[in-house]
Amino acid sequence: MGVCCACVPRFLTRETDEDHGIKAMKGTLAAAVRMRFTDVEENPLYSIATLLDPRYKHRFFSSTTTAANAKEMLNFELLRLPGDKQEDHDLNEPPSKKARSDQPTTSLDSMFDEIADEQASASVGRAAVGSSVELETYLGEAAILREDKPLQYWMVNKVRFPNLAKVACRYLSAPCTRVDSERLFSSVSHTVNESRNRLTADHAEMILFITKNLPLTFPKTA
Repeated sequence: MGVCCACVPRFLTRETDEDHGIKAMKGTLAAAVRMRFTDVEENPLYSIATLLDPRYKHRFFSSTTTAANAKEMLNFELLRLPGDKQEDHDLNEPPSKKARSDQPTTSLDSMFDEIADEQASASVGRAAVGSSVELETYLGEAAILREDKPLQYWMVNKVRFPNLAKVACRYLSAPCTRVDSERLFSSVSHTVNESRNRLTADHAEMILFITKNLPLTFPKTA
């Protein structure tokens, strides 16, 4: 979500010497991005997932207001955890900050780094506020590199942030795909066509069932 709400709009609205002849196109793209993703930060699924991604946290929201709203959504999820208790966890050992890679980066990569540095400097010295010390401690620490793996971070830090780790496993899990269902719909066009236009719906369903399940019953042998 940080790409759509922060990096891409900034990248498209920034004028450079290479913009000759494409300024109108960049303006049109920027307007389209704003229109398409204007409400995305109000969706708890995207907002909470962004907060719990240790590469982005609260640094890539379009404003401090939307970031605060996302924190409220996450706090609500934390309160809903079964058997949630205020325990004393060791929160004083953050992972060591890795140096950024010196490899050449794209313009969009530099935009990521620029926004991250701005938000990191703005949060230095900020005292923890709110009821969730665990959440404030997590947000106050430096973000990990974008090349790192978020789920691996939570495996390492689940002792320090047990409640956040539980929510992260739910919101950062891979979403189910629709590939198989779409392939099934595509198979219909191969079954019901001009040369077989008298097939009834029941017969077409039977043929599709056999087509999709026969390979599972009699798998091909090497």
